[in-house]
Amino acid sequence: MKKQLLTSFYLEALLLIAAFVAMILVLTAVFGTARAKSVEAYRLTRAVTLAANAAEAVSAADSPEQAAALLDEGGNVRLAAGLIEAAYLADGSPCLDGNGALRLTVSWEASPEDAALVVNRITVFAADTQASVYTLETACFRKEAAA
Repeated sequence: MKKQLLTSFYLEALLLIAAFVAMILVLTAVFGTARAKSVEAYRLTRAVTLAANAAEAVSAADSPEQAAALLDEGGNVRLAAGLIEAAYLADGSPCLDGNGALRLTVSWEASPEDAALVVNRITVFAADTQASVYTLETACFRKEAAA
């Protein structure tokens, strides 16, 4: 009888340990997923902030050159064929060598309906995946066209 009690005790202890190990594995997976989502949300927040800043600069500018000058923070902006490109680090600060974690592109096109209307497509890309993190489409009237 005493041997059966000892066996029952060991079996229950073993089941309890297995349950604890299973809970630890589930919680580890949950916290790992939460960390990945947190990094993704941080990147999206930075991308939205960068796109909003670019939209403000484009709205205040009369030309792509002027918009690029407004966005430039120490040489992180390049202008090529009407497309403005800027590189940023993961925290949103400018990346001067062009190899940042986030890459912002701004297109500058005159609207086919009205030459005074400028249509812009602002896209922020993740450098590690080359996937679009956030896209913002804006339009504004050029100042010299209003006069």
